[in-house]
Amino acid sequence: MKESFTKIFTGFLLVFLEIHIVAFDILPDPLGYFLIYLGLERISSEYKIGNLSRIFAMILFALSLPTVFIQQTNNEITGLTANDGWLLYMSALGIGKLILVFYVFRVMIQLAQHVGDESILKRTEPTFKVYIVTLLIVTSVEPFLMNSGRDIGSVIGILLIVVSLIMEIFFLVLLHEFRKIEPEGLDGGSQQIDLQV
Repeated sequence: MKESFTKIFTGFLLVFLEIHIVAFDILPDPLGYFLIYLGLERISSEYKIGNLSRIFAMILFALSLPTVFIQQTNNEITGLTANDGWLLYMSALGIGKLILVFYVFRVMIQLAQHVGDESILKRTEPTFKVYIVTLLIVTSVEPFLMNSGRDIGSVIGILLIVVSLIMEIFFLVLLHEFRKIEPEGLDGGSQQIDLQV
């Protein structure tokens, strides 16, 4: 489990961070999504968890390839003009990532329940709810910032960035904590966790 969650943690960290040198992203999102896929694939094969997280990870791997060469800028927040197609593409990536995180949280909750780690479970369930609700609100509000005044839009935009940043850090910390879980209650791949999502 440690190796699997190390890959998932590293993958989401690569997606979270964006550092461009000239036009090239030195921490490419596609690599991040591929690492997430590898971690989820291993969890699936070891613990027989059936879910859609691996499919979304691979879809996002393919969809995020252009971001290696084009800097991702939240144009609604910064007020910069951009092609409508690019804005739609970035919105789709954001929604796809939110769906992926939803399924990863489901995997984490099921693993914590099966192992019987009440401490990590009590942290995961409320974090799951707060993260999803918060990011849904952020995702819903962002499109309306284009039609708001520049000053008001900038203030709200900065607030959304800060809130999103805090939630991403909470999620990364939780993923890191899952690396420490000792799966004593799991007998290799012989036990199956019934997770049909």
